[in-house]
Amino acid sequence: MAYRDWDDYLIHQIPSTLDHVRDSDPHWTDRFYFNCHARDGSALLTCGYGVFPNQQQAAGYAKLALANGRHWDVAASRECIGDRWIPGAGPLQFTVLEPRKRWRLQLGPNPSGLEYDVEYRARAPIWELRPIFGRKRGQVIVDQQHIQQSATYSGWVKFDGETMRVDNFYGSRDRTWGIRNHTQIDMWIWFAAQFEDRAIAAWVWERKDGSVMYVDGGFCHEDGTISKRFVKMLHNISFDGDFKRESAAEIVFVDEDDRRYVVKATAQHPNVNVYYGQMLDPTNAAVQGQRWDENDRASLRKVELRSAASDQLMRYELDGMVGYGIFELWVASDGYDRYDANWPKLAWAPATAAPAPAAASRREPAAAGS
Repeated sequence: MAYRDWDDYLIHQIPSTLDHVRDSDPHWTDRFYFNCHARDGSALLTCGYGVFPNQQQAAGYAKLALANGRHWDVAASRECIGDRWIPGAGPLQFTVLEPRKRWRLQLGPNPSGLEYDVEYRARAPIWELRPIFGRKRGQVIVDQQHIQQSATYSGWVKFDGETMRVDNFYGSRDRTWGIRNHTQIDMWIWFAAQFEDRAIAAWVWERKDGSVMYVDGGFCHEDGTISKRFVKMLHNISFDGDFKRESAAEIVFVDEDDRRYVVKATAQHPNVNVYYGQMLDPTNAAVQGQRWDENDRASLRKVELRSAASDQLMRYELDGMVGYGIFELWVASDGYDRYDANWPKLAWAPATAAPAPAAASRREPAAAGS
């Protein structure tokens, strides 16, 4: 690839132009994710975007879920060759207003009927997770860096003629770069809880049999301080009947000093969740949109059948404090024995295909979150 504008800056990491990364793995990605939710847990907006330099492709998504069961989903993709630094595809646009502090997130007109213009403002320090590395059957399935940061949001969200004011909503963001082959990951729980003066950022990866592959996390306080690292994350999840959506959970975090923090989670509004998977009626269009309603159980079954992950907005209790935040569960590859009744492993396209599905997780850009 030719020398480009960004190559004039002293930011190279390998002896090549900036469009090249150190590894030719097709799953190498550079991405970000945002979640924004009402403080009473009645609404959840998530969005994300990422590039796959070795595939010369970029993709993004946006999702809105309301307590009354209504959902809106948008997916957008584009060819990404000589303009990797432009963060957006189609109606989705992401703008850094102030590095590490402020972003502007925009979604213009699209087939779903969802639009928004919100500003992210960081309210606590970044939690820098330890690097994540792992192999399965001799192949590297993850080799990446990841951060999380808590925030407040302001602005507006429109959906089918209605307008919701985003007035000091809570939420967070993450950033990930490196290799992550979603099709080969058995299970993870990604955790982002927002309390009045602090946030919890955490991630645990486990294999099919429950053995722990990775864990990290901690508290980020509004006064600028951060806690000791979590070295264990224990979990017990209850589900809504035979659906995939979580109804309650108890999570125990154990830090480096062996101090235990017990967090109790409840899905106060069960419909306030977003799923990461294929559209109900997918097409090859660069921009896709859909509306659906969880009260239509046939639609919910169909969405869950196609999804490898969900972000459930939970009400959290910890040491007398009450907060809200994301409980993300991912199950794929060989599956996960403990929660197999609700989250059987998803049937994927061959691992040699592009990182699939194009709408997978807060993390295959066209689908989720982390």
